[in-house]
Amino acid sequence: MSYESHLVPPDRIADLLARAGLVVSARLVQEPGQAARRTVATFLAAKPE
Repeated sequence: MSYESHLVPPDRIADLLARAGLVVSARLVQEPGQAARRTVATFLAAKPE
């Protein structure tokens, strides 16, 4: 497993994952608020079998 952090809009990341042939099975987006100064998104993606 690997983890990377990017300052890219979540929709752009989702598009790049799909273009790479990966299937997004989960997407969590946290909007800015008291805990974070910018939008934070986490994706779970895998190669289709």
